Amino acid sequence: MGQCLSFAREFADQAVKEAEQLADQKSEEVLQNLRKKQTTGDAAASSGDSSEAIYLSLPDGAEQHTVRNVYDGDTLTLTDERRVRLLGIDTPEIKEQQPFAQEAKAYTKDRCDKKEIWISYEPSGEMEDHYGRLLCFVWVAEGDGFLCINEGIVEAGFARAYHPGKGNHLHNWDKMIQLQSKARNAKLGVWSEFEDFEVVKTANGSAYHKRSCEHLADVRNLTEMMASEAAEKGLHPCRTCLS
Repeated sequence: MGQCLSFAREFADQAVKEAEQLADQKSEEVLQNLRKKQTTGDAAASSGDSSEAIYLSLPDGAEQHTVRNVYDGDTLTLTDERRVRLLGIDTPEIKEQQPFAQEAKAYTKDRCDKKEIWISYEPSGEMEDHYGRLLCFVWVAEGDGFLCINEGIVEAGFARAYHPGKGNHLHNWDKMIQLQSKARNAKLGVWSEFEDFEVVKTANGSAYHKRSCEHLADVRNLTEMMASEAAEKGLHPCRTCLS
């Protein structure tokens, strides 16, 4: 019996390793394709000198670290095993095979994986989420300045501006929305096939929905608007009806 259990565990571990290898291989293929597009100028996925997400200096108190692994476009692990969740953004889910999930991962991996980065925190904000992940802005050296990955990936169209909490927005929230609008108008990444449509939101909600969303079955006071307007307000699409 013990041998059977041991064999089952080994089989399961091997299956997990193979799945991770396949995911990394796919991510690397996407990354190579992005690099080719950047070289030929066919896409705006690269930060580039014209990027509005590049700054001359780092924020005060920025901490230097090294990245061990990039899980997806908005999550990475440092060499000290602490996990980082990039503030102010939401990237497509790899597990759910959402469009541009691999491209989002490739954007962050190309700039951060196995490299030195700097992290900074929102002034007077939470430093960790309920999963124990650090809530940070991530910075990398770019030419003579520093690229804010959080802003750059929104500018490239591989992430949406996202603020799940209630209360004050992030210090750079207006800029996040500006960069998101820039990507949407250029039809980059997740916005490449965007066509405006009518949506609704609840009085205090941070998401916008289709009117038929199951979460709104008993809700009466709804505000109607266009999806583009909802995005301009910093609302994010419902994970149930607009995933």
